Amino acid sequence: MGIKVFYVFGALNPDGSPSFYDDESVLPTGNRYKIFVCDTLNDLIGQLGDLAIVKDSNQFFFGEGSQWNEVAGGQGLQGEPGPQGIQGLPGNDGSPGAQGQQGSKGDTGDQGQQGIQGTQGLPGADGSQGLQGIQGEQGFPGSKGDKGDTGDTGSQGIQGSPGAKGDTGDQGIQGSQGQQGIQGIQGPQGNPGVDGVSNYTIPIQALTSSPADGATVYFGMLPKAPTTTVNISKVYIRKAGTIKGAEIYCYSGTAGTNEVWSLYIRKNNTTDTLIATLSVNTNERVFTNASLSIAVSVGDYIEIKGVQPTWVTNPLTTIYGGYIYIE
Repeated sequence: MGIKVFYVFGALNPDGSPSFYDDESVLPTGNRYKIFVCDTLNDLIGQLGDLAIVKDSNQFFFGEGSQWNEVAGGQGLQGEPGPQGIQGLPGNDGSPGAQGQQGSKGDTGDQGQQGIQGTQGLPGADGSQGLQGIQGEQGFPGSKGDKGDTGDTGSQGIQGSPGAKGDTGDQGIQGSQGQQGIQGIQGPQGNPGVDGVSNYTIPIQALTSSPADGATVYFGMLPKAPTTTVNISKVYIRKAGTIKGAEIYCYSGTAGTNEVWSLYIRKNNTTDTLIATLSVNTNERVFTNASLSIAVSVGDYIEIKGVQPTWVTNPLTTIYGGYIYIE
């Protein structure tokens, strides 16, 4: 701020306000006082006036010519106490004080309630065995107890020494041998016996297969699946006779549909004789014929011939078994 100059008159303005001016050119005539308001005391050097206020030191001065004299006013009245300020933040905790001396022992308090029983401790180690006490007097005999279980059989005792051999008895008198009897007369010869039965059967089989559409297959007595090759599943005739019947059982895991299916007896790979024709859609199919009449001689051979249709649904896992009857 530096320094400011104000002028004041001894009388109030006509409107009652203080006659206070900061421009010398507008001053009215009459008695007036020149007042300085400055920041520091150095601002007053060379200034002429009536009153000065120095702000940084809170001092008042009266001017006498070029001399400024400090006004030491008396102590003013104590002002009224101001309102209480806002409470300050709590201070940091002080260092712990030195421990005081131990107080005298207080009176014994009332006995507290009994606490909950603690868990049982582990068993202690076995103590050393004490000295055997003096044997007491024998007690009175107790009542007879129940009969105990029969004990195990004891081991066999040592075999005793053989007894002395008895005296040999007297031998009896041998009887005399009788005379040989006379040979009987030979009987007449019996009638000739009845001739034995000459009928017999030949077993037939084929292992599991899944029949193909429109195929012709052959099988005999060998443990194998049917084959489309003829003349390799021969069943030879070793006794002359007449084939009178055939019984062939056929089972399929999947039955298939009921298209026409036929089995034949093929003799010497030249002549076919029908056993049966079936049109069924069951798992079991029995090809049977008890009215056959096929003459066979020793050395002839036969095969079973199957003529398979074209199925809508083919049989699957099919197996054959049966026999040929010959008289």
